[in-house]
Amino acid sequence: MTIKIGFIVNPIAGIGGKRAWKGTDGIEEAWTIFEKEKYAYERVEKALSSISDSKSLFFYYCSDPMGESILQNYPFKKELVYSFAKDQTTAEDTKNACKLFLDKKVDLIVFVGGDGTARDILTVVNQEVPIVGIPSGVKMFSGCFLQYPTYLGEIIKAIESGEIQYTLEDVLDVDEELFRNGQVSANYFGSVLTPVKGGLMQGGKIPTGHSDEIEYESIAEDLKFSYDILNGSVILGTGSTVYQVMKYLGFNKTLLGVDFMENGKIIAEDVDEETLYNLAKDKEVKILLSPIGGQGFLLGRGNQQISARVINGCKKVDLIVVSTSSKVQTIESIKIDLNGEVNIPELNNGFIRVLTAYHQYKVKKVKLDKS
Repeated sequence: MTIKIGFIVNPIAGIGGKRAWKGTDGIEEAWTIFEKEKYAYERVEKALSSISDSKSLFFYYCSDPMGESILQNYPFKKELVYSFAKDQTTAEDTKNACKLFLDKKVDLIVFVGGDGTARDILTVVNQEVPIVGIPSGVKMFSGCFLQYPTYLGEIIKAIESGEIQYTLEDVLDVDEELFRNGQVSANYFGSVLTPVKGGLMQGGKIPTGHSDEIEYESIAEDLKFSYDILNGSVILGTGSTVYQVMKYLGFNKTLLGVDFMENGKIIAEDVDEETLYNLAKDKEVKILLSPIGGQGFLLGRGNQQISARVINGCKKVDLIVVSTSSKVQTIESIKIDLNGEVNIPELNNGFIRVLTAYHQYKVKKVKLDKS
């Protein structure tokens, strides 16, 4: 049995994460950074390492920077099907490659990128061929991505053994210009065929409801009196839950950015990873976060500014996780997807408390990528 795979890498996927760009669409600087920092390639290496022993795979691939040099490091049978003589790629290159994959009658398309890449693939493939995304983007609201890159190995094993099923997952994408200005408008563009196997895929984001005002206020009170949130150094995470909770404490934090608070005053807004590292270095820091609804990701998705380097650079970290009761019910486990290990006891213990109201908690299992 031979499994024919179409393979695409968006080379600049994820570069904007720790820089607080909210994506890389239209940012020319991303290509300059790519020359020295290949985040997407690191994610590819993790995924391909998990399938390196498979003898049944045949890859159809694109020339660099869309993945050729990485694939050459592995003993898979392969064929170059899309080549071009330029240093920068566009959405049209992704679409052109997908057309050739369909001509080759591939069994699966594996891509490295975010929601924008998934959207480009959808426009060509529709539901003709199943697709699997190796999560590499800044934002990933769509349901076609693996939870972790290393889970590709389990998907391939299931396909090889015939123990795989498929489902339709929504492709969602946001307007990045609006996103950078603090407005979330995730639009539905269609559905793609995606493998289903025992929780290996992340699923789509489930939005936070608008009827949780009492819980936001209750959480805010607990943070003030039980966690002394208005004293010391605090990293304020992204998203509507943290935003609403801080609003009840009298703060107008950025909705989609990471802010830094010192003794009850926000001293830096929408910071990038480098700035955050310098602000938090050698300090005892509280980190206030809320998981993504439905997916459960706490670190590594949408808040890449809070990197392993930032966390490990702190003298001490007190991780505070908050969620409304309605959102926490959509989450099976709390997931961490960082490049590098972090020394946070709450994560390494295997379970974590999630504050849902004043003195009320839900205990959730923690799932780490051990690659």
